This record gives sequence, C-alpha cells and structure tokens, in this order.
Amino acid sequence: MMPPINIDFGGRRVRPPLAGVLLLIAASLLLLMSGELLWRAYQNEARAQEDFERAAQRDTVRKRPKTVAPTPADTLVRKQGQAVMRELTAPWQNLLSIVEDYPGHDIALIGIDQNPAQSQIRITAEAKDFDAMIAYLKYLQSSALLREAVLNGHLIETNEPGTPVRFEITAVWRRS
Repeated sequence: MMPPINIDFGGRRVRPPLAGVLLLIAASLLLLMSGELLWRAYQNEARAQEDFERAAQRDTVRKRPKTVAPTPADTLVRKQGQAVMRELTAPWQNLLSIVEDYPGHDIALIGIDQNPAQSQIRITAEAKDFDAMIAYLKYLQSSALLREAVLNGHLIETNEPGTPVRFEITAVWRRS
C-alpha cells in the first residue's frame, strides 16, 4: 500500500533569499531613474526643437532681400511705363465716336489733344455761329462717357467768310 500523504496547509513559508530582494529593490530604483532620465530627454528635445524653429525664423528674416531705393532712372522708366498704360487704357474708340458723331453738320473738328494722366481731352473745333457752338457743348455735356465738358475759350474769325467761331472745349472722361 501507499504511505499516507501528509499535507500541511498552515506550514511555514519559505522566505525569498535576501539577495533576490536586494536585486528587486536595485532594479526598481534603476527603473525609476531611467524613467526620470527619459522624461528629461523629452523636455530637452522639445526645448531644442523650439530653439531650432526660432533660429530658422531669424535666418529667414535675415535672408529676405533688402529693398533697394529705386534709382532716378528706375523711377523715370516706371513713370513712362505708367503713362503708356494710361494712354493704352483710354477708351479712344468711344471718345472719338462721341466727339465725331455730333448730329448737327455745323461743327468742323480741327484737333483733339489728350492728357491721359488727368483723363482729359481738349477739343478744338470751328462752328458756323455761337448757337452751334453752344449746342455742341451741350451735346458733349449730355454724353454718358464725358463729364465736366467746359468751354475754355472762343474766337470769332472775322476775316473768313461767314464769320465762323473757333473754340476749345476741355472734357474729362469717366474711368470704368
């Protein structure tokens, strides 16, 4: 037969060896220290990243080209270019059609001069009498494209047959 099994449930426990406990404590301390070192490394990396971004931003500010004052020749070229653009953008077709399409046949155009910088045209013409001159002026004042059409001066040509009236009108065109 078998010998009886003696099970002792309340018996003495075996204590862990002292060397194992000391090793566990040392490992725990090393784990805590390495965690603190990792945390500091993350903080240092974040600070270094901020410093790098600030330095990069300072470098881009320094690398921006400095604005150089334009020379007198540059200024002249720019002004001439702007004058050409103003002349090219004037509504010449519409202006000429308004000036030339006067329904009365008692006006003879002599010349048209322009000042694109001020959006102005100067019309020199000849009318058969004062009434025709005033009618032409009112016609220009009523146009949608022109504004401020004014009579600058007139001269009665007494030495020509029919005594025509030579006059000059200045008008400003509306910019679109």
